[in-house]
Amino acid sequence: MKYIFLDIDGTLFDHGKNRIPESAYRGVELARKAGHKIFICTGRSSCMLDHVKDIAYDGVIAAAGAYARVGDKIIYEDAMPDKEWRPVVEYCLGKGASYVLEGREGVYMHKEIREYFSNQGDGNSGREFFKQRTVHGVDAYEPGKDVIYKFCLYAQDRKMLQEIEGIFKDRYQFVSSMPNEREMYNVEVLSMRNNKAGGIRKIMDYYCESMEETVAIGDSLNDLEMIRECGIGIMMGNGDERLKPYADYITADIGQDGLYLALDHYGLLTPEPL
Repeated sequence: MKYIFLDIDGTLFDHGKNRIPESAYRGVELARKAGHKIFICTGRSSCMLDHVKDIAYDGVIAAAGAYARVGDKIIYEDAMPDKEWRPVVEYCLGKGASYVLEGREGVYMHKEIREYFSNQGDGNSGREFFKQRTVHGVDAYEPGKDVIYKFCLYAQDRKMLQEIEGIFKDRYQFVSSMPNEREMYNVEVLSMRNNKAGGIRKIMDYYCESMEETVAIGDSLNDLEMIRECGIGIMMGNGDERLKPYADYITADIGQDGLYLALDHYGLLTPEPL
């Protein structure tokens, strides 16, 4: 039995078509029928799983490792104290960057970034992403009623984000997205304590199993540690080129059945009837 950890965006969920490919649904189904366990392993917070609600899975790593759940049991949770993140985002606002807070109960968008995505046309990946039911304006965040796992910074000026990273890099991990001319530049800002591989280790410790039994599939830089440290690390064909040196295998693009083909390549699927 293998423990298979799947990223969502760009791996399971195709933002170009705003859906999960049928082949990905089938691959997950056949892998579970073969006796393997399936885990969602995402940078999204735990309240942002609407896109995978129709997939059967055994647990979740969310917020890039700040949250881990097996079944309905939360086995790890590490929130950022308000006094830690608030001065940072206020500084970033002063420099012209906008932000999104990601918590257990909701995602909270600063008004500038919310207006930006509201003005984008249908089909824009950011606009579609932030249409989910748990997305609110930043004024809806109430300390004590929710906790913040991570935040993201957005700006039209990439150099501005690089300057901010230079100032705070000793306190946080900054994970940049692939450049996209159609959208603002953005970075995920994570605690130094967490990453996806760390979340996977916590789940494997829970099962008293080795990391050698793990398979990770992802496409972006916040997948780097899990692709590097899992027993098998797979990069999607549409993935960030910076992942290539760490991947054991590069599969096809998400729109070309990449997830299904990756699982099939490693013999992780129950054979389909002829």
